[in-house]
Amino acid sequence: MLPKSYKPDGSFDLIRLGSDNDGGYLVDPKSIDDSAALLALGIGRNWSFEKDFIERKKVGVHAYDYSIGIRYWIKHFFKRLISILIGRLFAPLEAVKLYLEFRAFFKEHAVLFLEKIGTTPGCDTNLNQAIERLDDMPIFLKVDIEGYEYQILDEIIACSDRLSGLVIEFHAVSENKEKIEKFLDQITLKLIHIHPNNNRLDEEGDPKAIELSFSKNPKKLGDQFICPHMLDQDNVPRKAAVDLRFSEI
Repeated sequence: MLPKSYKPDGSFDLIRLGSDNDGGYLVDPKSIDDSAALLALGIGRNWSFEKDFIERKKVGVHAYDYSIGIRYWIKHFFKRLISILIGRLFAPLEAVKLYLEFRAFFKEHAVLFLEKIGTTPGCDTNLNQAIERLDDMPIFLKVDIEGYEYQILDEIIACSDRLSGLVIEFHAVSENKEKIEKFLDQITLKLIHIHPNNNRLDEEGDPKAIELSFSKNPKKLGDQFICPHMLDQDNVPRKAAVDLRFSEI
């Protein structure tokens, strides 16, 4: 069961950006329209959110992901090459096509930094440094950095007055409930949506990862939080959907 503070206090105007299933997020359209830049922390093989974002609002995009350099793509290609043995005949071609799309997007529409975001030794850049590289404010911030989000929560809080909106995926939720609650208590942005990642559950049946959406000036539609939202999609379609449960206190 998740703490009560994780639950938005009503329903809000939301749209979906990004791919079906994993990679898509529900956001306040006004937080996009009010933004002057997009700062995306974590990309992987899915930049559909960033693509949809700039199709709605043409802004500068800075993206950070240390794990997707040329070695990553070579390894990805050879994995797909081996998959021919199990009948996936077109997998290598699809891998090449994806890489070319990756190259084109980050050449024409965004600046990619192959840097690890965080504050501990071994990290290349912290959030403040990433923000300083952007000339325009306010910023829409996307965070999906596989556990490193906990290192930059204080920085997000400190810079929240420079944000129009935020989507963030929290990992290992049950082990970090107090950190998330503290973040929710201190951030000045409004919590407008929560989505459970149905890929993995903890021993109590709660999602191990959750996606939270925030906005500076959201449009509230009602006082009742509706979950799942009509635009929500399971991250992993082959797995069972997750019902969110919140405590009453």
